[in-house]
Amino acid sequence: MSEDALIVSYSELQAIDQEDIIMLVDVQTAIKICNESLSNESAKPADVLLLWLSKLLRAYVEEAVCCVNAIKEMWSWLGRVTADAQDARLAIVTEALNFTTVFREQLLKGGERLVHSSAFFLLTVINRFSSNRGILKICIDLHLLVLSLLRDSTARSETVNFRNIPLIKEMTAIAEYLGERITHLQVSIRTSETVTFMCVHYLKLIKQQPKKEQEPMSEWLKDTLVHLCDSVCSQLETVHKKETLAVPLEKIEDYVKVTQTYLLMIQEIFRVGGTMHLHEDVSSGLLEIISEPEHSHDLGKDIPKLVSTYVKPYVMQLFELVYLLPDFQEYLIQNLDSNEDSFNVCLDFVTVVCTDNTAVSPNTCQILQKIFEYMFIDATNFVHEENYERIIEGFGSLLYLLDNEIMHNYFCAGLFQKDIVKSQACADVLMLCFRLIEVNKGWDSRAIEQAARFWNECNNSYALFSHNPSQWHVQRFVKYFHIMGRQKLPTLSLRNYRHLSAVIGSSDQIRQKLLKHLDNITSDVPTEIGNYYDIIGVLEILAQLGQTNCSQWFTRTSEMAKQLMTVDKSSTFVSAYFRLLLASDKATQLVVLRGLDPVIGCSNWQRQKFLSFCQSSTDAQLRAFSARHTIKGDVQLLFEALLGKPKDLDFSLDATCQELSKASYFREVEHKCQPEANLKRKREESTPRQILQALYEGSLQLGQCSKDTFNDADIELHKKVIANLNSILPRF
Repeated sequence: MSEDALIVSYSELQAIDQEDIIMLVDVQTAIKICNESLSNESAKPADVLLLWLSKLLRAYVEEAVCCVNAIKEMWSWLGRVTADAQDARLAIVTEALNFTTVFREQLLKGGERLVHSSAFFLLTVINRFSSNRGILKICIDLHLLVLSLLRDSTARSETVNFRNIPLIKEMTAIAEYLGERITHLQVSIRTSETVTFMCVHYLKLIKQQPKKEQEPMSEWLKDTLVHLCDSVCSQLETVHKKETLAVPLEKIEDYVKVTQTYLLMIQEIFRVGGTMHLHEDVSSGLLEIISEPEHSHDLGKDIPKLVSTYVKPYVMQLFELVYLLPDFQEYLIQNLDSNEDSFNVCLDFVTVVCTDNTAVSPNTCQILQKIFEYMFIDATNFVHEENYERIIEGFGSLLYLLDNEIMHNYFCAGLFQKDIVKSQACADVLMLCFRLIEVNKGWDSRAIEQAARFWNECNNSYALFSHNPSQWHVQRFVKYFHIMGRQKLPTLSLRNYRHLSAVIGSSDQIRQKLLKHLDNITSDVPTEIGNYYDIIGVLEILAQLGQTNCSQWFTRTSEMAKQLMTVDKSSTFVSAYFRLLLASDKATQLVVLRGLDPVIGCSNWQRQKFLSFCQSSTDAQLRAFSARHTIKGDVQLLFEALLGKPKDLDFSLDATCQELSKASYFREVEHKCQPEANLKRKREESTPRQILQALYEGSLQLGQCSKDTFNDADIELHKKVIANLNSILPRF
């Protein structure tokens, strides 16, 4: 038969009836005849295509003959159709529509390979000819028919075939072209929905297969997600950033709803796909969606409200689906920058972790920590009240909801950082978390007692009169749990100074008790280190409480204080003394000031602060007697600034004050106190009376502990202490 077929000419092929073609010429022979005719230019590409669409392809498909090779040739002939063949193009699209309408079921019966080949050819026709307005409507009708054909074929598919890659590329190209006009927007949406349907079906097939090691994202899936992300971003840009909208105002709400539709498509893919590797282009598109652009025009419509109603909730749902993916997390961290979009994205990340019930992985904890570090890479957000509150609320809620040991330990450790901004932020996050637990009845007596003990131990780890900024935060927690646990005040002793300074309340009874104790221990210049620090401790607490009438004590101890001030290594006492004096009444201040020897260039901060206060006082006597003393020039400028009198300050320094980098507040060199060997107490120098006093104070503390505090080892140690004390008593 093939030999007979060779003698059939192109004109004869045109003349043969459709019913007789299958008996006279096979597919390959018909292809060969057409190619020879094109080679010798006895036929035009458009005429050959019309012949196949109107008769040859119909004959072979109706008889269930495989036409894949013929369709591939038709695709190559299509590329040779010239742009000036206007009538031929219209005829080709018309015949393609008629063929697909009539033989739709035969194509489906021919199998997925035939459907994909036919669909790719038809989509190429649409893509090439749809730019012509006269043909566009027929192209759209053909396109909708092809979409229906592909959906039905895909629904029957049982395997994933890589022929879908060029198909999806053609479909997304058409969708993007039609999406540029609001009149064809629904067709564009139908196209995207079909592509999404195909991807979801293929993803379900993949999930049914035996689990393998995760492979890179398939190209068909990447192309689909990139297309959907680009569609969302393009629409958001239209309603947010363009100076004039291409969308009529009366249709803007419907247009915004379309964005919601695309977001739902992306969500469906990730819900079915689950954990997957992401291509960088996909991660980029997702991040661009989540980094919602700012609204920059007002065309008389409440666009921000529409976006918050129809778009933002679905963006957050999408974020919740992808935030766990390692590739997305890595891309997010790599692309953090200092603009506001990154700030909002970071907070949204924290929000979706809070709202998601999925257990938080160690990797997600690391991402959260990196986000927190980014938030406080400098002092910008710290000095921005609204931003700072949002950060603390976000991470405080996160810490409460997660109940995660990794994150809890991170913020506890962060509280002790040298970076004072991060230290403050960590303390505020912890405090908000604790208060949320309190409000939601999450604390029991045992938990409160354990927390109080932990923070008190942290407080006791500092030097006796430490001014480390982190200690302020620790004392804040000590006081919080002390009040919540309704604990009694510890006994008044040097051993409990740190605890007392953190939890002591303000009442006249407490002030008088402290003042009485101060009177008892300040009869003379202290000769023992313990007595020296005991005095300082009470002075500090009294200064902290304020409103205490210490005039008699200051008068009685003025000579003792003057002697102690002459000792080089008594700066701690001097600081406490003048801090209390600054909190006293003017009469007391005047009595002490009159008795002070003139000081030139004093270097003690609290003393300088007191003198500066007197020199700027409204009281003439305070100003007169403080005039004998001088303060260091640079410190005087600082005090004037603090008092709101910067008359002599150099305003050229204002620019420096705007510096928010870490270098502007971070102390590079850690302060270390000089050793004071002669003030250290050696254990062997303790007198029996001091040991007994320490035992007595310790027993009072133990008496305040609950029974649950002691374990078996503690009880045994208690018995040994009692036995040792009983064995000592008979000797006397």
